[in-house]
Amino acid sequence: VKTWTDLTLEARRMGVLIEDKEFDGSQCGEYDPMSRTAFIDPTMSMEQLVCTLQHELIHAKHFDDGLRLLSHKKEECLTRKETALALINPVDYMHAEDLYGGEPYAMAQELGITVSVLHDYRHWLHDNISTRAA
Repeated sequence: VKTWTDLTLEARRMGVLIEDKEFDGSQCGEYDPMSRTAFIDPTMSMEQLVCTLQHELIHAKHFDDGLRLLSHKKEECLTRKETALALINPVDYMHAEDLYGGEPYAMAQELGITVSVLHDYRHWLHDNISTRAA
């Protein structure tokens, strides 16, 4: 499980600054490639902070890798998937699923993530299993 400290160290290694910025509720964070800064809303819970910072660091990596050439929608979809894969250990997911009978809120709390990230992981699982079954 990645922690806030783990992610701030990762940001430092990447040369990405982290700054507080309150948003209007339409978003939790944003990455500015010009200043190499991840802006994060400090009013969120620790789980939201971790998930948002991971998400913004993946945006930073995509920008560095040239993926800014993708459409915004495609890049955001890829970032959400990669955020879920970075934050969820498959064994921990299976344990939480067994423990809570698949109930997403309890599972997210057990895994230390947001329900949104859990849903993104489930979407990836569904797509991955569907592709392999075909």
